Amino acid sequence: MTDVKIVVDTSADLPKDIAEKYNIGVMSFLSIFGEDTYVSGVDITNDEFFDKLESYDGFPTTSQTPYGDMYDYLLNESKEHKSVIYFAISSKGSGQYNTACLVRDEILEENPDADIHIVDSEKFSLYIAQTAVHAAKMAQDGKSVEEIISECKRYINTWRCYLLVDTLKYLEKGGRINKAKAVVGTLLDIKPILTIENGLVESMDKLRGKKKLVEKLIEKIEEDEDFDSENPQFMIVQSDEERGQKAVSILEEKYGDNCITMYSQFGAIVGTHVGRGAVAIICRIKEDK
Repeated sequence: MTDVKIVVDTSADLPKDIAEKYNIGVMSFLSIFGEDTYVSGVDITNDEFFDKLESYDGFPTTSQTPYGDMYDYLLNESKEHKSVIYFAISSKGSGQYNTACLVRDEILEENPDADIHIVDSEKFSLYIAQTAVHAAKMAQDGKSVEEIISECKRYINTWRCYLLVDTLKYLEKGGRINKAKAVVGTLLDIKPILTIENGLVESMDKLRGKKKLVEKLIEKIEEDEDFDSENPQFMIVQSDEERGQKAVSILEEKYGDNCITMYSQFGAIVGTHVGRGAVAIICRIKEDK
């Protein structure tokens, strides 16, 4: 076993039981509703966050892990472990990665023997969580830090996200879609399918209507020529338990009980933009893509 501490942040939506099983550290973002600030995943649960989001008149914001908190955390982990690898939220969606690099550099000035690696995941949510588990397993198998980072940069891109949102208003409020498109989409009852490309959330496709949306989403995945149907693996993250469990039921019936590698709930970081009612199915794609 290699003494490597794997770290993510709350944008990874990593389930607590999995974090504990693989000893993966989690640094917290802040969720801000006006004058009220909450440590994501500590001061406010995911369900409480979505309740506040629906009742809040304004638009909440998120903030990076405070510099001092990040410094203390990474310093302590670097003292307790031979190496630390932090898989950060996409640098195009947050300044967290850049801040982490500054923190690392300051720690190294004072503690030159510390071995801290900051990796820009260029992704969000369970992309990062699953990659962190992959990294932890590699460390258990005795792989070097360099091998872990190189393999994980490849591995994270062998998944593709299909994200369905129930409402466009949070994407519009957060500047992810313009108001005209949001209004038209709402009037026409269009549900956009989003994905993660080039470090950002991008539009992929759309569905119309309100019926059998999960079934239609799965059909879109199966129509994707890159979908690895010979090795079907899926991750599901949701802010709508009914839709999430519906996806689990359909996929397990089609592809077997072991096809779901991870199931979780959106936290405040992604949830601020997708709102309640969203579901994402992240599927494994062919290795040569």
